[in-house]
Amino acid sequence: MSYQSGPAPLYHSDRSLDYWLSPELAAITPANARSRLRELAGARGAYMGAWAAGTGVGAVLVLLGVVLSVRLGTLVTLPALGLPGAAIGALCGMFFVRVRNRLPRTSRALVNRGPGSLRGALSFVAFVLLVFMGLFAFTAKPSTWQDPDALLTLALILAFMVSLLVVGIIVPATIMGRARESLRHKAVSDPQFRGLLEQDLATWRDPYGQAGYGPL
Repeated sequence: MSYQSGPAPLYHSDRSLDYWLSPELAAITPANARSRLRELAGARGAYMGAWAAGTGVGAVLVLLGVVLSVRLGTLVTLPALGLPGAAIGALCGMFFVRVRNRLPRTSRALVNRGPGSLRGALSFVAFVLLVFMGLFAFTAKPSTWQDPDALLTLALILAFMVSLLVVGIIVPATIMGRARESLRHKAVSDPQFRGLLEQDLATWRDPYGQAGYGPL
């Protein structure tokens, strides 16, 4: 007598990694279908986007220190902003390279409350800048528009805002929007990274159901 407690687990070791990475397979699969490769790509893109944003913020701080030192005629702001900015940029850059070359942990819940595509990021940035410029236009005194020093200060503030929005919103959203293509390219061009995927393919089993290893 045999007992069967449920459907047998669906193993996919008979399929090669190239099969699961195939763009043709991805094209005929619903975009929201769950797979191991898509989970890896999403987590990798989220981590890469976060560290890329940190690297960009560090660079913006260094640039701000230089601009303020020229604007104010003092070198105090250069080390005050440049040194922390350089440290943040270097540290985040190191972690960016690390997560790019490794398989991420998909067991951790990654919450992304920002735009997940370049189009969404551009719309968000445009909205923020429009609101800022609108508020300034309604609250600024008429004499402000005739003061070159005030206009230069406004231009510097606007440039700083745009820089932060680019590195904090547009860059991560672009990386996340290209996460699947990035993983496919990395698997094709980097033998070491491909080896990590091959090993993961041989050992991974879906703990929640019968999802396949791919498509991507």
